[in-house]
Amino acid sequence: MFKQLSLFIAFCAVMAHATMNLPTQEEYDAELKAAGMSQSGIDGLHALAQKFVIQYPALQANKEASDKFIADYTVESQNFVKAMTPEDQKIYAESLKKYGLI
Repeated sequence: MFKQLSLFIAFCAVMAHATMNLPTQEEYDAELKAAGMSQSGIDGLHALAQKFVIQYPALQANKEASDKFIADYTVESQNFVKAMTPEDQKIYAESLKKYGLI
């Protein structure tokens, strides 16, 4: 049953990605660069994305651990965005709007 649920969740993730037309990480990095974001802003967002992709799947089966990870990750992400230059923050906000994420 767990294996079937895992496969269903993976399928839904793939379909959501395809449906939402989200770019790959490399495409997103290139878009941010073309929009004028600093390399440090791009690198920081990329590092946060990689952290989530690598660490969350290992924790998601444990509700307490995944809740803690999400809470910590949210604070870390918010602090990073607040520390970005105003120009980078504007570019980031525009990219979130473009993909319907805010």
